[in-house]
Amino acid sequence: MTERLFTFPTLNQAQIAQLTALGVEVVPASDWETATDIDIIFGWGEHGAAVLQNPQNHVRWIQTFSAGVDYLPLDWIQAHHVQVTNASGAYSAAIAESTIGYLLYFLRDFNDAVKNQAGHFWQVPARTELATLANQKVVIYGTGSIGQHIAELLNGFGNYPFGVNRSGHGVAGFQGTVSLKDDAELVKDADVIINAMPATAETTHYFNTAYFDQLNGVRIFVNVGRGKSVDENALMHALLYQNVLNAALDVFEHEPLPKDSKLWDYPNVLITPHQTGFDVDNVRPIFGYLTDNLKSWEADGTLSVNLVDVSRGY
Repeated sequence: MTERLFTFPTLNQAQIAQLTALGVEVVPASDWETATDIDIIFGWGEHGAAVLQNPQNHVRWIQTFSAGVDYLPLDWIQAHHVQVTNASGAYSAAIAESTIGYLLYFLRDFNDAVKNQAGHFWQVPARTELATLANQKVVIYGTGSIGQHIAELLNGFGNYPFGVNRSGHGVAGFQGTVSLKDDAELVKDADVIINAMPATAETTHYFNTAYFDQLNGVRIFVNVGRGKSVDENALMHALLYQNVLNAALDVFEHEPLPKDSKLWDYPNVLITPHQTGFDVDNVRPIFGYLTDNLKSWEADGTLSVNLVDVSRGY
């Protein structure tokens, strides 16, 4: 039986031919109003919910183009027993390299150098203002694919970070891990805190006023996880009162970040527009996840790569 796959990303002829050889008929996103008998959705977009919930379709599986799945109608998906696989791993290397860039930007005082260059101002920083990665106590929230890639790169700089995850289970590349409920002692003397957690009910506004108030001059706070994890007003207060000295942010509660957000004007904040995972080669591994899952789906009805626990949201 031929499966009908509705795709939001535009596929090239070679990819369509590969899917056809696997017994899949490809339906492009432009046909969303007339698409029927859809079994699989690849990616997501403006009309995703309409295609998913159309009674003329019988979607049983969604392969996302993203690692996070919090934007999907998860309650509906769970109620209708739709399976979801994500793109976890496809963006991890790029996010990890971007994160190292953030850390070096502040640790090596490039933030002030950029400002001084704009004013043609030669100002040599004091040696006491500069630091190296090896000598920082780094705490990474989220020890999945992204967190592990960040830890691996940090290890190359002679830094062995600590991790925080849901249960506190140990993970390679980290010198130690604790659970979310046991993180207070770990972070009180941290130099760098990195958020790489998924968006769940448990992580929404995890980084709030109470969290930031326990910190005492954290050198850098990084968010490459999900925007909903951080209460932005609480972060701005922490930056103002130096609980946090610098922040690098790639994700936000509302995207695009509103033009009137005060975060734009903080001199100790580096903002990037949700770009850290971008890489010219992103599509290749994600299409590979799709085809690998199609093969196992056709063989025995299972999805072999990146199956999401919809009840948990990751």
